[in-house]
Amino acid sequence: MATSPELEEALEGADVRKRVVIDLSGCTFLDSSAVRALVATARAAESAGGEVVLVTRDPGILRVLEIASVEMMLPVHDSVELASVTPEP
Repeated sequence: MATSPELEEALEGADVRKRVVIDLSGCTFLDSSAVRALVATARAAESAGGEVVLVTRDPGILRVLEIASVEMMLPVHDSVELASVTPEP
């Protein structure tokens, strides 16, 4: 909650017309305001023809994403390298 404004500000600057990779690997806690920011960015990207992918291995973060059904909306990868690879059509 303390850093949600920073997250929202960073996501507002993202070019959602492309692939946006959000690296959560340094994140140890994710609350509902952060989930809301991720979902809002994903919706904006979808409307603009882009996409959002997440990076995390943290079991706690993965659990929050699962509970909020975010992992159904956004692909989650183990590394930035994997997240950065655009799938073949």
